[in-house]
Amino acid sequence: MKARHLFVPILLIVMAATAQAAPAKWDLDTAHSGIYFDAKHIFSIVRGHFDDYSADLNIDTDNIVNSSCNFTVQTKSITTYNRKRDTHLRSAELFDTGTHPTMTFTSTKIIPKGGNRYIIEGNLTIRGVTKKISAPFTFHGVKPNPFKKTEMVSGFTTQFTINRLDFKVGDGKFFNMGVIDKEVDITISMEAVK
Repeated sequence: MKARHLFVPILLIVMAATAQAAPAKWDLDTAHSGIYFDAKHIFSIVRGHFDDYSADLNIDTDNIVNSSCNFTVQTKSITTYNRKRDTHLRSAELFDTGTHPTMTFTSTKIIPKGGNRYIIEGNLTIRGVTKKISAPFTFHGVKPNPFKKTEMVSGFTTQFTINRLDFKVGDGKFFNMGVIDKEVDITISMEAVK
């Protein structure tokens, strides 16, 4: 009977510890985050970003490998500060924003690489094509918002490269002409709040 009575409080302690360790929902601070890209055009680098995006973030700041995320980007929000180029990027020849209004990333695994460095794996979907990708990222830590002490802020940065032709962003014509490289460098700088 004694062993049976001991089991209940031990179970409650384990359940409480598990609940505390579970990832928590954080809100993406879009005012202080960004999704940027660099693409080579003949000799120069064209830089741009997406203005409209959202994310579901479940972050365990004590053990980042337990975290997960889902990003949704509105493709028509692509901006390179050139109206003609942006119109072309939104056209059926490239992003085809009319047919494919969003691109998404869903994480599947996070692997520790030492210190505050990690690898995130997941499924990236662009123009209806889904590919598994992995990208290194840095977790910058957590601290109170200097303007609002009751709010916590966490930060992450990732940089990786994709082949746009793998996702049918173009048919290779401009790459073969030596105009637009097939590789695109992506940088995501993110702050989340709770």
